[in-house]
Amino acid sequence: MIVRLITTNLALALISSALAGGAGAPPGKPTFREVPCSAALPADRCGYVKVPLDHAQPRGKQIELFVAVSRANVSGTTLKAVPDPLFYLEGGPGGSSSDSVPALGAAFKNRDVVGIDQRGVGRSRPTLNCPQLDALSKRDDLKSAQVSPLSLAGAVSCGQKLRADGVALENFNTAQAALDIDWVRRALGYDQINVYGLSYGTRLAQELLRRAPGHLRAVILDSVIPPTLDLIAQTPLAVQTAFERVLNACALDADCNTKYPNLEATYRAALKQLDAKPLMIKMKGGGELESFALQGLILSSMYFPQGLSEIPSLIVAAKNGDAGTIKASLAVKLAEDRAKNGSLTRGAFYSNVCRDEVAYSSPAQLRAGLNAAPEFAKALSLAPGLASPDLFTICQKWKLTVPAALENEAVTSNVPILLLAGEFDPVTPPEWLPAASAKFTRSYSVVISGAAHGSGLTTACGYGIVTQFLQNPQQAPNTACAELNKIIFR
Repeated sequence: MIVRLITTNLALALISSALAGGAGAPPGKPTFREVPCSAALPADRCGYVKVPLDHAQPRGKQIELFVAVSRANVSGTTLKAVPDPLFYLEGGPGGSSSDSVPALGAAFKNRDVVGIDQRGVGRSRPTLNCPQLDALSKRDDLKSAQVSPLSLAGAVSCGQKLRADGVALENFNTAQAALDIDWVRRALGYDQINVYGLSYGTRLAQELLRRAPGHLRAVILDSVIPPTLDLIAQTPLAVQTAFERVLNACALDADCNTKYPNLEATYRAALKQLDAKPLMIKMKGGGELESFALQGLILSSMYFPQGLSEIPSLIVAAKNGDAGTIKASLAVKLAEDRAKNGSLTRGAFYSNVCRDEVAYSSPAQLRAGLNAAPEFAKALSLAPGLASPDLFTICQKWKLTVPAALENEAVTSNVPILLLAGEFDPVTPPEWLPAASAKFTRSYSVVISGAAHGSGLTTACGYGIVTQFLQNPQQAPNTACAELNKIIFR
């Protein structure tokens, strides 16, 4: 499987109406300009689709979206090819959907799989790259205290550079990107489509449900972000709760409890010890392992089943000064891989999060969230991501403080929808499912025990439920396995 890793009433109503009108009456059929796929992207078709920079002005300036397609291939199987493709929407925001197409094509062989690099992301043009931040993530000579101010300065500088280059950052948001998807559908000649949204991709999928639902056969929301939720302020509690669940799971698991007795006490001792004397570990993005840097690695580990299984050994290694075990952990390897390959288009992260989430929150609300769940407060503030106070400064400097239209309202839909959550997901927890599905009339919500982020693509159980749902979205899938999945601690 694969994992890719995360707002004046009348004015908003007028904007929404204009967007809907632009989506419904484009100037002619969009076209797909095919180009050769690169060696790094072994897809069947690659190319570009031009879309309006602003869908309220469909005949105005255009931008190009990169699209990759894996064609249905059922040879050697008992499967029958079906005409409705699967459109995959990556997380982040800022992750490249096209990069996941080859692996997803292998997982869903009986239908085309389509990946669109969202506007501003990856191979799409223009791309909202932040080379200042990419370079920073590759350094291994930084102390933890240096990361936050350098990241903030780099993010502010990036926004200034993008503005100076003439990029209309206001148009690089989820509302516009949702309308892009239907243009791509038309350019590729599809009628009914299925949509798989992962993490932030669920926000994008919900905006598609809101703004252009007419050709949606089925929608999968994996690791769901409800639009009504203050994501910025609620993230600290989500992270803290997930970690508490991991500690409890180890204590209740006979093998884990025997191998790692009194794990929470060991964790507290490790934090105290690292504050007194940081552990030196050469790794990209920093070289000192202080208490909050350890917490950052634990948070990264909670995204993936394999990472979850390593958390007890990671804690014990930190307590014992075992830099080798930590360096060899999945969390560090993934951090190094992200730094090397630059898998997130950071400018697109800020352009989307500022208008979709930050504009609906406030520093006071974030402080309240951190005060209510302080366990990971310093770790979450280490770099200007979700739940970092610096995020508000960046959005102000980028001049993206006006909310995107309707983005904070619940989505009403009668499209068949499958919602998935992992028991230990630290950023889109199971508790958020009811809010996400409140106005869905044909939906199925499933919590996968023992799972983390992206449970539909990281567990056999979740994948099986997804394939059942795609086969017949009108029928409730068999979810018996959801209660049987568990962490196997190492």
